[in-house]
Amino acid sequence: MKKVVLLAPYFLPRRRVGAWRPFKFAIHLRKYGWAPYIITIKENKGSLTAKEASLLADIPVYEIKSPFDFTHNLSRHLDINGQADNKNNSVTEDVPAFNHVLDTIDRYFPIDTWLPLFLIRQRNIENYIRKIDPQVLWSTGDPWSNHWLARTLAENLNLPWVADFRDPWTLSNIASRERPNVTHRINREQEKKIVQRASVLTFTARQTEKLYTQKYGDDIEQTTTIYNSFDSKLFNTHKNGAKYFSDETLNLLFFGKFRQLSPAQSFIELLKRIRDQNPTISDKIRMYSFGSLCSQDKILAREMGVLDNFISLKPIALENALSVLTQADILWLSTHQDRRNIIPAKLWDYLAARRPVISVAPNPEIREILHQTGAGLQFDINNSAIVDKLCQAARAKEKGQPMPVSTNFDGKIIKQYDAARTTRKLADVFDRLS
Repeated sequence: MKKVVLLAPYFLPRRRVGAWRPFKFAIHLRKYGWAPYIITIKENKGSLTAKEASLLADIPVYEIKSPFDFTHNLSRHLDINGQADNKNNSVTEDVPAFNHVLDTIDRYFPIDTWLPLFLIRQRNIENYIRKIDPQVLWSTGDPWSNHWLARTLAENLNLPWVADFRDPWTLSNIASRERPNVTHRINREQEKKIVQRASVLTFTARQTEKLYTQKYGDDIEQTTTIYNSFDSKLFNTHKNGAKYFSDETLNLLFFGKFRQLSPAQSFIELLKRIRDQNPTISDKIRMYSFGSLCSQDKILAREMGVLDNFISLKPIALENALSVLTQADILWLSTHQDRRNIIPAKLWDYLAARRPVISVAPNPEIREILHQTGAGLQFDINNSAIVDKLCQAARAKEKGQPMPVSTNFDGKIIKQYDAARTTRKLADVFDRLS
């Protein structure tokens, strides 16, 4: 069996969005003739669920120890049964001044603040990879220093290398505005070197692939888009579970936590528009998410009189997602309106749940995917049609009628977005390089 090293700084049990992509690839690669070896940053506070541990049982994981780790969001820590562990508190969430210091360091530090760790551990990592003797090297970013490390290793070891861009790096509208010019210039130089050296660049959205091919042109050797996915192998089947939502309200679910890159602001403003037109209807709408609103969103919601419309749920393991998703009236897809080139990863879990989806995320690919799968509708957040649709949905819920969100789920097309299928596409890339 061929071997591939997956450089994945964020990997389970670290519960970040970026950890799930390499995890889902890793547990399926063997069926396509590739034995994965994971290299990741050690997570000291989280733990795997029993099911996650079972799926990873035969996959070697090399952990890089770090003296510092400020990436934790402890509200996402789970115990072995996949339940929220509320014994810990996150210092980075509770101390705004500390957050500000970390943010300042991160903005001014070239590439990102994991770079010193990779510099220190580079030799050990390289020796470990030599012992494995893989045919291909794969890295995912962010953190973008992971691609810097992979480029160095690929050159030293003379290996073909696949660089996976989950999001745009220097071409991101948001990231470009946050960094000072000198740091951004260094990052652009590093990104160009990565683009020039990688054997293949992979992306999670065609819009991102198009963005990079237009920018770098002949500097790129090969590109392809491999979407994120849901994983039917991971999901538990829940016949009887806890009841999460009220029968008296229209229940929308945002499967995640509203944050800086996926703020609640658009929905807050949308609720205000509904409230101005019909307070009775707005009082019947609830938005559920996994985690409390950030202070900025909370202040805005309170000012607009819609704070009570938001309800926080305790985090759960992804394997238990269907127990919640399948109970919601509408699954809500949104992100920062400047993130036009990404597809929020939660979309794929929504497809697995087969519940009506409403998207206000700006990437036009989402409209196409929702249309092909028959899963729901996409709106411009500023279009009055979204206000009308939610008002219609609230009235339908009150009368016990079906949701007025057109759905005609196409199981055959939805199955294309299962992790087993998307991993096959990655394995095909590896096969061409080996």
